[in-house]
Amino acid sequence: MDRIRHYLANSPHIDSITIYAYASPEGVYEHNVWLARKRAEAARRFVLAHIPEERNFNADRIRLCPMNENWEGLTRELEANYHRNDRDKVLAILEAPVRNDTKKWRLQQLDNGYTYKYIIRNHMPRLRLATWICIWQKPQQNPVGKPVEFAVEEPARSPLLPLAGIGQQDTAAWKKRTVVALKTNMLYDAATALNFAIEVPFNEKFSILYEHHCPWWLTGSNRYCLQLLSFGGEFRWWFKPKTQPETPRRVQRDALVGHFLGLYGMGGKFDLQANKTFCYQGEFFSAGLTYGYSMPIAKRVNLEFSISAGYARIPYRHYNPTDDWELLIRDRNKSGVWHYFGPTKIEVALSVPLLVKTKVKGGNR
Repeated sequence: MDRIRHYLANSPHIDSITIYAYASPEGVYEHNVWLARKRAEAARRFVLAHIPEERNFNADRIRLCPMNENWEGLTRELEANYHRNDRDKVLAILEAPVRNDTKKWRLQQLDNGYTYKYIIRNHMPRLRLATWICIWQKPQQNPVGKPVEFAVEEPARSPLLPLAGIGQQDTAAWKKRTVVALKTNMLYDAATALNFAIEVPFNEKFSILYEHHCPWWLTGSNRYCLQLLSFGGEFRWWFKPKTQPETPRRVQRDALVGHFLGLYGMGGKFDLQANKTFCYQGEFFSAGLTYGYSMPIAKRVNLEFSISAGYARIPYRHYNPTDDWELLIRDRNKSGVWHYFGPTKIEVALSVPLLVKTKVKGGNR
């Protein structure tokens, strides 16, 4: 760091600077793209802070080149420093002509995942860096009386900016983590069925949901009612999580975005009446599977689509209201238990994720 400060302070004729920034390849690609960009921005702020003000050197003369995941650096690092007994397998995977996500998956399969964890712990941190190329103008010695000319020097690569430190501190200052999301199903809302849900993510792949439905309205004449009290929970596995980096139109999403599967259970009681043609009370218990997809649609709002199917057990009782609609008379000949298999829920939900600032390592999820 001192060498870089010294260089900036004692190079009076800097013309332009290009900064290349990298993230280590583990984790989700979209998040690594965000990390590389943030690391480049941190390097730019560091450079600008240590160039004397009298130089009039502004940010427009610094070009940022986020290089995203540093796979070439990983290959060089392991060729030089990785000496475990599966070295040949690891290098063969890195040199294979396949997509980077395929390479990542193959590395994760070696030695029941231990090899990949070892690489993350011992080699990945060296790939979280930024480097810069500086072009400067050097005054030429000219005879007295002639104007001083400047010649553009050949590009010279400066020492590596050790931004494993700067980048981590900077991204920690700006990185946010989803701690809870508040939800409502708009289809139920349109049917005047008041509902809400709360979802808490453990990480980007697992979350737990609590949902509650409580429409409880009755017309003035007691002829129509929709009274439902239900509660339930769902464990979700986000099998295709899609981390969403921050943009001017939305905040960063680190969880609760992408495709998911869920295992739900719910129960409750109901009272449904439509004049004298449909009058039932009862309870219900249901369990099954959910498939869904969630995506950001605004700065702090997600839109979620899901459908559930499973089994429902519904004990029911029929009743007849009196002519003045004041009393309900149970009809014992129309009661029983209805067993149902099939679709049980459909949702088009608005989700508002709440985020808090948290410290994270520069290249880790």
